[in-house]
Amino acid sequence: IGQAFPYTPIANPRYMVPDWNFGIQEETLQRAIDEARAKGAQALVLLSHNGMDVDLKLASRVRGIDAILGGHTHDGMPAPVVVPNAGGKTLVTNAGSNGKFLGVLDLEVKGGKVGDFRYRLLPVFANLLPADREMEALIGRVRAPFEAKLAEQLATTEGLLYRRGNFNGT
Repeated sequence: IGQAFPYTPIANPRYMVPDWNFGIQEETLQRAIDEARAKGAQALVLLSHNGMDVDLKLASRVRGIDAILGGHTHDGMPAPVVVPNAGGKTLVTNAGSNGKFLGVLDLEVKGGKVGDFRYRLLPVFANLLPADREMEALIGRVRAPFEAKLAEQLATTEGLLYRRGNFNGT
């Protein structure tokens, strides 16, 4: 199941999401979970772009989700947060941002329930991986008309600018 950032229609041109519906709709989500379970789903994972704080709250209020793999707030979680709820528990995690980490969550499912899990946050050393030549060429062609604008200096600062986020730095 997927859950997108509630402000998607405000943060993006409407033509990109013409008749999609956004928001934290717990009742709709609960119906989708119940329907998936009724059809035989033994494990249920929610892919979210709500942010860690919203995911934690959602996990406490909606039953039947085994894990929430989230985004938006760019938190690199070294271990999932186990959130108790009326249906048992939900694992909530986030693998950071900008491809710096790969979150690996293995669920051990028996009898329609997650019995155990293993989680790893693996660093991705992109500078050590060879570039895909075709993709590199495509990116070069797409960027070419905008290179001058992208290279334009907008301002300078004498102090360090910080950006919120663990593992993101400045």
